[in-house]
Amino acid sequence: MIPVSAGARGRLLPVSLPMRYFGAAAAFQVLAWGLLLAGADALAEFRGGLGPLFAALHCVTLGVLVMTAVGASLQMLPVSTRQPLRSVAAARAVWWLLAPGVLVFAAGAAAFEPRLMALGAVAVFAALAVYSWLLFANLRHARGMPAIRAYGWAALACLVATLLLGMALVAHYEHGIALDRAAFALAHLVLASYGFMGLLAFGLSCFMLPMFALAPPPSGRLASATLAAALAALALALAAIALGRHGPLLALACALGLAAAVLHVVMMERSLRARLRPPLGAAFLLVRVSWGCLAGSLALGGALALELAPERLAVLFGVLLLPGWLLTFVLAVLQRIVPFLASVHAGAAGRGPALVSAMTPERALAAHRLLHLGAVALLAAGAASDVAMLASAGAALGLAAAIVFGAFIVAVLLRLRGSGSRGRPDVLQPTN
Repeated sequence: MIPVSAGARGRLLPVSLPMRYFGAAAAFQVLAWGLLLAGADALAEFRGGLGPLFAALHCVTLGVLVMTAVGASLQMLPVSTRQPLRSVAAARAVWWLLAPGVLVFAAGAAAFEPRLMALGAVAVFAALAVYSWLLFANLRHARGMPAIRAYGWAALACLVATLLLGMALVAHYEHGIALDRAAFALAHLVLASYGFMGLLAFGLSCFMLPMFALAPPPSGRLASATLAAALAALALALAAIALGRHGPLLALACALGLAAAVLHVVMMERSLRARLRPPLGAAFLLVRVSWGCLAGSLALGGALALELAPERLAVLFGVLLLPGWLLTFVLAVLQRIVPFLASVHAGAAGRGPALVSAMTPERALAAHRLLHLGAVALLAAGAASDVAMLASAGAALGLAAAIVFGAFIVAVLLRLRGSGSRGRPDVLQPTN
């Protein structure tokens, strides 16, 4: 059981709030892999543009990654920063805008309907604008954990820039506004993946991974050095894109990003070595695989920028970046955070939390782990060899993995319901 202090309990949200984000992320993962399977034959030639692959890409980024990031940060940042969430009603409104918005956006993209896509984009923009306000309000009054606060501010800045670039691209598709689509799309990709999602993942890792392993927090000095290197890499990448995708400058940005990734891994491994809870558990295998894919994406990105790798490997870069690094990391975190929150909320008022193991369907997670890792491996092999059959097999395995992961979420919720709390907010009432 992971200990939760009385003060931290006071900043926990009603269990239904984060769980609706995690449940939506699981559903969008199924949709994303299904769309990828439908368009797997064209994966090797994909360079952007509307269609099923574009819709699958945004089901992953917006539907899974952003949905999880919003749900996890709304719950974990108030605990780590010792500040209650500004408004539970606003957090609910974010979900009601984000989930339908992503669905409409993906439907419009898959059907080559820019107007429908624009309608979904407006809802997503509104949702993330409200979320940005909630994040800003939390960080402005935060106490303690200065490194996590710094990562939060940097992630927030990247999110705002990502939203502006994204809306510009939607306007380009719908109204034909003149802009360098390739440059805007690349900047949007960098800021969304390595910027918002990457920095938020790095920052929350400094809090969540030690918490799950009962380990001391990582060095604040190393965390600050990692953030500085990551921000320098982002700034160089954006400058290179503005200069017409300047190859050497992009390669230097990738090298700095790789240095930041190595610093982050060294920092986290040093913290986890001092853990009080052996072993770390199977979820940490996924975390380490995701770290390897992060390093691989940066190394390949540098090689592509210097034209040391064939251009067709740009698809492999995308596989390493999204399903390899970000999706694998997010799924690893969800494997731990969903049963953890269920265990804290389980039971009637006045009773202690249940064991996390009692809320964890291990067989489903073991099956998901094998299927997901197999999917990423086959997808990477298909992208590297330009063999459509391998990509299709990877997408099929990914779809099976997503269905199993959805069953895992449902099983945890059923165990929570059977524990006696039925998700009542009076178990741990938030102080806001």
